[in-house]
Amino acid sequence: MKGVLISGRASELEPLLLPRLPADVCLDVYSDASQVTSSASNGAEFVVGAPDEIVKVLPSLEGVRWVQSTWAGVRPFLDCSRRDYQLTGLKGVFGPSMSEYVLGWSLALHRSILKRAAATSWDARLDSGLHDKQLGIAGAGDIGVFTAVRCAPFFTSVRGLNSDGRACEGFDHCYARLDIDEFATGLDVLVLILPDTPATDGLFDEDVLARLNHGALVINAGRANSLETGALTRLLRSGHIGASVLDVFENEPLSASDSLWDEPNLYVTSHTAAPTPMSAIVDVFLDNLERYRCGAELQGLIDFDRGY
Repeated sequence: MKGVLISGRASELEPLLLPRLPADVCLDVYSDASQVTSSASNGAEFVVGAPDEIVKVLPSLEGVRWVQSTWAGVRPFLDCSRRDYQLTGLKGVFGPSMSEYVLGWSLALHRSILKRAAATSWDARLDSGLHDKQLGIAGAGDIGVFTAVRCAPFFTSVRGLNSDGRACEGFDHCYARLDIDEFATGLDVLVLILPDTPATDGLFDEDVLARLNHGALVINAGRANSLETGALTRLLRSGHIGASVLDVFENEPLSASDSLWDEPNLYVTSHTAAPTPMSAIVDVFLDNLERYRCGAELQGLIDFDRGY
């Protein structure tokens, strides 16, 4: 069986992956799509790697029947017309680091940790903490569920937002996307962990953000398309939103001249919320490779119509 690996981090993945491959599996390794030749990819049955590189050569990989993404997001594949293969995302990997990120920033800002670390005079004012705060997590997939479970002991309640309002572990109540106004009303901390799909474009606009409690914290660690940044900054300047932590942007890296760097009470974390451990990519891929070879159902299958 032949496959192809295309990733800018191929040099990190290759030494972890190749020693664990079954003896009858041949894997051609490339750091970017421009290196992939028609002769090298001829006969490849699967491909693993970065979506933005894979889609560049996917039309020429006619024999491919399975693609394993090394990203949590798969938007490049949704914008590609070819869909005659099984697509699997990187699931069950990012929950622990995302929950640390969300809880860490929530505590840092509600307990004034950043301000007190830089203090040069005595300030005995007490901080409210999180115990009386309502947390809302938009995106109740595996990452959102893990984050909700980890954060629940610190908050008075945890709400979730998903496509249909189905109940999910860790949430006191989940709302359907159509009930987004009810979901947002009265939240003290809003966390976005949404996929990049047409259904999530501009979901959190000024009307929705205005429903948060005065002084609320907004964290976006999913994808940039779901949050209207202009609306966010207007509400930050008015004081209705107390602070915001943004990890993702429409264009990355964020330009050094972008005005967001100078926005008061807005923190940029440079797409570091949930780093991808190379060993986890290898484990997920090898598990699915064995399933694929046995004809079993693959883990993390993506529904092209839903986008996740």
